[in-house]
Amino acid sequence: MGGAAVRGERGVGLVSILFWLVLAAFVVWLGARVVPLYFEYWTIHTVFQEQVRKGNLYDTPQEMKRQVLKELEFQDVSRLKADDVKVEALPGDGHYRVSADYEAEVHLTDRVRLVYHFQPEAREGG
Repeated sequence: MGGAAVRGERGVGLVSILFWLVLAAFVVWLGARVVPLYFEYWTIHTVFQEQVRKGNLYDTPQEMKRQVLKELEFQDVSRLKADDVKVEALPGDGHYRVSADYEAEVHLTDRVRLVYHFQPEAREGG
């Protein structure tokens, strides 16, 4: 019994530990590059909703757009350009729709990049 080869050994090898560590590091690295885009999107969406709720304070869509852009600048949102923001007056007094259409890129290497397309929108009543 002492000289017989041990069969069916189980355990985790060094290669599998290294594989999982590298995979976990890649996921954390990718998350660190992508998550800020979604935080920025959430900030934009929140600004849009706040301004739509204050819609009766504005006389024209242009006035609301100026305030939206001012608030986005205050929130330090630089990815969204002024031309990307659209403000429309809806039927009814003080009802507006604020939307944007923009893309954000995450450069992974010199030749590889991820492109995300965002369309935040807020309107009175929804």
